[in-house]
Amino acid sequence: ARRVSTHRVTTPARAMISATMLSASMLGARIAAVPHRRRAPKTKTTTGAGTTNAPRGSRRAVQPRAAATETEAPLGQQIEDALLQAFPSNTVDRVRDSLRFTLADGVHKVNHTGLGVQEASSYIAGLTARPYWDVHGGSFPWMVTLEKNYETIRDELRAGLANPDVERLGNSVWVPAVRDDADGYGPDWRTLVLQDRGEWEPTNCGFFPKTVALVKAAGTPSVEVFFAKQAPQTGIKPHTDFTNFIMTSHLGLDVPPAPQSWMKVGEETAYWENGKGMCADTSFIHSTYNESETEDRYVLIIRFWHPELTDYEKNGVQFLFDAFEDLSPEGLANSQVKAKARAALYDGSQTGAEVADDFKASVRAKVVGGT
Repeated sequence: ARRVSTHRVTTPARAMISATMLSASMLGARIAAVPHRRRAPKTKTTTGAGTTNAPRGSRRAVQPRAAATETEAPLGQQIEDALLQAFPSNTVDRVRDSLRFTLADGVHKVNHTGLGVQEASSYIAGLTARPYWDVHGGSFPWMVTLEKNYETIRDELRAGLANPDVERLGNSVWVPAVRDDADGYGPDWRTLVLQDRGEWEPTNCGFFPKTVALVKAAGTPSVEVFFAKQAPQTGIKPHTDFTNFIMTSHLGLDVPPAPQSWMKVGEETAYWENGKGMCADTSFIHSTYNESETEDRYVLIIRFWHPELTDYEKNGVQFLFDAFEDLSPEGLANSQVKAKARAALYDGSQTGAEVADDFKASVRAKVVGGT
């Protein structure tokens, strides 16, 4: 069974491979192995609406490969070529640029006047940057739907908390943060994963079928979905999620009365309330705290595509998710096949995760049918 990654809290980001895993030498030299050590990013800082610099992403296990031959292109170029070949011309240029920045190991850092500091090492240019977005402003109809159904989600969570089988049989249930700055989260910040990098975790989803059905039915453009618990008198220190093209939403399920628990994003502070959603760009420096002396804070967290990404760009980033699972020529070719299948199925009525699920189901059906 696939073990759920806790990479939703992995520094520096979730959306792309870390440049620490793909050394900058891949851009112009042949390499024999992929380094797994962490390097400090080269940071360039601007003010106002400055752009530049680069994404790095989730540090996941990469399939090792032999050194390139004298006639073989550097690995970084092979990944880029495979990306561009999988999509129509000019449709994933921003994803390509983000990949290049990733491999350059850079960081985009901007102090937005009056809004706060944004720091993204997984970065796609041209996306609106602001700490909090208006849930009811038209960009997040799925969150409005979830707000209306929050009691169903809350009740299912409560039933799960009372069910010993969830922790006994579930996958990575109520696990702490596992990132380089995990101490900043504290030992009492825990999560229960339902979806990770577009893939639903079947065992955990089986314990929370109503929640999963509601998230899917609402058309949520989710990349990650998980319950999160924050104990009384604990908080998360100021940090960034390092990704500007995947945003973060919270739906209050069982929280202390306002203003006892809060999240500050950039220069703006919002307070959790039961049945109320928040949508934030957590590439801004943000922090949280539960000031209650007795009550845990439970929320449903959904990491979702920035609303200004095109469908091609979402698919392009998902291609990179797949590609970095296996960087061999065969692995890159398989990632291209998956991307083209998603594009062929996508008609605007499904989330990228649902399309991926449909594709996997069709593959399984062909295998079972012997075709």
